[in-house]
Amino acid sequence: MSILFCFQGRYSLAAFWILMSAVMDALDGIVARFFGAQSEFGIQIDSLADAFSFGGAPSVLLYFWGMHTAGIIGVFFSFIFLASAVLRLARYNILQKTQKSRRFYAGLTVPSAAMFMVSLVFFHPQPLNAQFGAFLLASAIIMISFFMVSTIRYKNFLSFDLRQKVNLSTGLLMAIGIASLIFFARFFLLAIFSFIALSGPANLLITLLKKKIQRKPESAAVRPKNSAEEKGTEL
Repeated sequence: MSILFCFQGRYSLAAFWILMSAVMDALDGIVARFFGAQSEFGIQIDSLADAFSFGGAPSVLLYFWGMHTAGIIGVFFSFIFLASAVLRLARYNILQKTQKSRRFYAGLTVPSAAMFMVSLVFFHPQPLNAQFGAFLLASAIIMISFFMVSTIRYKNFLSFDLRQKVNLSTGLLMAIGIASLIFFARFFLLAIFSFIALSGPANLLITLLKKKIQRKPESAAVRPKNSAEEKGTEL
C-alpha cells in the first residue's frame, strides 16, 4: 500500500502504511512471547517482512518524496538505505541465535530507522523540490544507514512483558505518549524517533567520557610519585 501511494504522489498515506507496519511489528513479538508461540519460522518470516516494510517501502518513499530532484544520485542514496537495512537484518538473524538478552541491540534497528525517515515525511508532507533539501535528506540517509550497520549499542525500548503489572509512572508516560500522538503527531513522531536514533551514539559518548574521567585520577595519583623520584635523582 505504501509503494502504491508513492506512485500516486500521496506521500502522507505512504508514510502512514509504514507506520502501521511498525505497529504490527512491535505487537507481533510481544504477542508471540505472551502466548509462547515463538518459532524459527516466525523469525524468518518476520525478517523478510521487515526487509520489505522497513527497507524496500521506505527506500521508494525516500526517492519519490525527497531524492527525485537528484536523479540517478537520488536512486543511489535510496539504495544505500535499502542495502543497509538488509545487511542489518541479516546480522540480527545471526546474532539473535546466540544472544541471550534482548535488552540491547547492536546497531539501530531497521524499524526504528524506517520510522525516523517516515517521521520526516509526516513533519513535511510536501515533496522536497529544492536540491538543498535533497542534500539534507541524503545526509540523514548516510547517518541512519551508518547507525544501522554499526555495532553501537541501542536499548530495546519494547522489552517488556504483557503479564507484568504496569506501575503508575509507566501508565502516566503511556498516557502522555498517546495524547501527544493524537494532538501533536508529526512533532511527537519526529522527536521520539530522533531520540531513539541518537540514543545509541549519545550513550557511547557518555561511556567514553566516563572512562576518560576515571583514568585522570589514576594518572594524577602516579604523577607525585614520579616527580618525587625525579627530585631524588637530581639530588
